[in-house]
Amino acid sequence: MEVAWIDTPEEWRDLFIMMYSAAGVIAFLLIAIFTLIVGILAVKILRRVNDILQTNVQPAAVNVQGAAQNLKGTVEYVGEYAVKPVASVYGVAAGARRFVAVFGRFTKKDGV
Repeated sequence: MEVAWIDTPEEWRDLFIMMYSAAGVIAFLLIAIFTLIVGILAVKILRRVNDILQTNVQPAAVNVQGAAQNLKGTVEYVGEYAVKPVASVYGVAAGARRFVAVFGRFTKKDGV
């Protein structure tokens, strides 16, 4: 097969090498541009996510923290003014019951 300016196999080889090199350069440029576009879009997405976190999630976290503090105060109040007195009264009653049981052993007569 002959083309006007390509006569030998070496010239065909040189033509394919040049075409392959040109295709490689074009592919490299397209990949570089694609990578640059993806990088710019990723930065924009990260900035938007950061803005969303700053405007929506941070106030919600503050609200959750406030609710946790309120719950902690409620638990401390209930523990101090409801559970602690009941536990101490129950402890005194249990101690009195045990005192009566132990004291009752000393008052029993051996023959009866």
